[in-house]
Amino acid sequence: MSSLWIRQKRTRPRGALSALLLAFSFLAGTSEARVVESELFIEERIVEIAGHPTLALMMNGQIPAPTLRWREGDTARIRVHNALETSASVHWHGLLLPNGQDGVPGVTNTPIEPGTSHVFEFPLRQSGTYWYHSHSGLQEQRGLYGAIVIEEEDLSDEPDRDHVIVLSDWTHERPEEILRLLKSGNEIFSREKGSLQSVWGAYRAGGLHAMLKRSLNRMPPMDASDVAYDAFLTNGAPEQALEGLPGERIRLRVVNAAASSYFYLDYAGGPLEIIAADGKDVEATNLGRVLIAVAETYDVIVEVPAHGAAEFRATAQDGSGHTSLWIGQGEKHPAADVPPPDLYAGHKGHSPAREHPTAPSEISSHSHAGEHREPEDPHPSAHGKEHGSRPADRPMAPYSRLRSNETTALPDSAPRREIRLELTGDMERYVWSFDGKTLSEADMIPVKKGEVLRIVFDNKTMMHHPLHLHGHFFRVLNGQAGHAPLKHTVDVGPLGTTTIEFFANEEGDWFLHCHILYHVKAGMARIVHYEEWTPPPAVAKARKELLKDPWYVWADAAVLSNFTEGYLTTSSTRNQLSLDWEVGWQEVASAEYELLASYRYHFNRFYRAIAGGHFQDGSNRAVFGFEALLPLNVESRVWVDTNGEFRANLEKELQITSRLGVSGEVQYDTELKWEGRVLLLFNLNRHLDLTAGWHSEFGFGGGLNLRY
Repeated sequence: MSSLWIRQKRTRPRGALSALLLAFSFLAGTSEARVVESELFIEERIVEIAGHPTLALMMNGQIPAPTLRWREGDTARIRVHNALETSASVHWHGLLLPNGQDGVPGVTNTPIEPGTSHVFEFPLRQSGTYWYHSHSGLQEQRGLYGAIVIEEEDLSDEPDRDHVIVLSDWTHERPEEILRLLKSGNEIFSREKGSLQSVWGAYRAGGLHAMLKRSLNRMPPMDASDVAYDAFLTNGAPEQALEGLPGERIRLRVVNAAASSYFYLDYAGGPLEIIAADGKDVEATNLGRVLIAVAETYDVIVEVPAHGAAEFRATAQDGSGHTSLWIGQGEKHPAADVPPPDLYAGHKGHSPAREHPTAPSEISSHSHAGEHREPEDPHPSAHGKEHGSRPADRPMAPYSRLRSNETTALPDSAPRREIRLELTGDMERYVWSFDGKTLSEADMIPVKKGEVLRIVFDNKTMMHHPLHLHGHFFRVLNGQAGHAPLKHTVDVGPLGTTTIEFFANEEGDWFLHCHILYHVKAGMARIVHYEEWTPPPAVAKARKELLKDPWYVWADAAVLSNFTEGYLTTSSTRNQLSLDWEVGWQEVASAEYELLASYRYHFNRFYRAIAGGHFQDGSNRAVFGFEALLPLNVESRVWVDTNGEFRANLEKELQITSRLGVSGEVQYDTELKWEGRVLLLFNLNRHLDLTAGWHSEFGFGGGLNLRY
């Protein structure tokens, strides 16, 4: 870490405040409070990671950004300088601070404009391991993240060594292009990771029946993550080393700063002794393998091996790669491999992540007597075993093993309220939401200062979601009663439920969102709004930008020797404009065409209304209809046109192997009668397929399918 870049220093408060603090310090017998100053410079540079030069964003010329080390009781003063051509921001993840210092554009702050600086200043009310990152656009994916270590005032009982580990995922691709591709519904990243589900894959895995059942229920294929990454990093590199003396105990402060990757943590030198989660101390517990969600932090104790170097490995949950820290010196001892995910097992009619409420809640005697119950771990073996035991292969989050050192019970006198938030999404269109609504559609969750708010997160999707609440710690109700752990980020597993509660003792507006970067940008967020709070005018103006519903563009075109068909689409969350075409040619002079210029309104992932203009061989008319996703994931459409004619379509796509797919359509029109076509597509790359097909009007042909 370069002191030239950080220029971190401590200064004494001046004037009357200084005299007051000095007097208090003398009377209390403690050291004088300090102001710790830091400077962060945001800039754009070409970096080479995993052997490929990429245009990245940096703070102080490095990825990750410098680790900021402070002391509990001090005041942090950070000057952030934006040398970019676009606005930027910094959020202090997990810190309890005044509302106007949280750093989220449109929620608590305004953006840091190009060529300007902003000063953050706040007292340090806590100790532990935290981190900071950009909350502007997709900048976090490009490198704007770093760790925070706040030391306790009492440094007794410390391990021999202390080391920060910042985990992240890295892509050579522009994050904006990644999000556009995800919005298009293309299976590009699943194919590139080798996780694309197919009939052949289901057959080999013994999951054909499960796949059929999932399809009958109109469920999409399961995947452990959305993006195919080029590398996974430990402190900015795929592999690093940490020397140590045999037998030394090292505190690893692990920060998952990835944009969208969960990791399994393993250590070849023995168990992982968890001593803190999200900066808060917990009773020490030994685990063989730990799942760390995006945006979580865990402090773990490991021991340097007596001989050689032991691998501390973070394996991406989707099995697409890992990053390593070798601890010790000499012969390398690798950590155990994590088995790849069984992408077909999740469709066999059970919900492995759901936590069943079986343990009575410590507050069940309050306003909703008998209704509140804490979930306990339904699969205790999935959360690791004690020292000397074989770890679970693919454990869920270790929450059932986390117990706070101190009581976390909330005030009995405070009024209680419970809300339920369903985690919802449309994977095909890449829309993520709470209760079926994105941030642009339903932005507020109102709270009253002084109440205890309990939130039941009910995940209706096939993906993990790490949910983060700014400016607060909440209790994760995990069967530990009054010693439930305090966290600021919690994983909610596929088809699972997780319950949290917190004391609403702040003021202002605070962000609540999924911390998978592409999910929050696709809508899975809310603003926790304290009643009677009015944001500053500049923040309210910036909020309009936050609540915008962006549009994305994509296209698909099949060009065969006998006909061409395709579409050009632009879409926001609910609204979609498309131009669809079908043109057949036996001879150039006798080309037949059909065009549909349409508007669609998406009620949800199952149902859409459609209206537009239909143009076919000189016959022009308006159409009005309805589209629905049927069992077996069959797309259907019915419409009536202004000439009184009726049309119905059924269309189905099926992935045979990872590269070979088939698409079929059948259509009935009261004027033109029956029409149908079948296409085979063999994938060459993310933008191109070889295509062969049959059309009921144009016969057989072959060619190419192009995607943008």
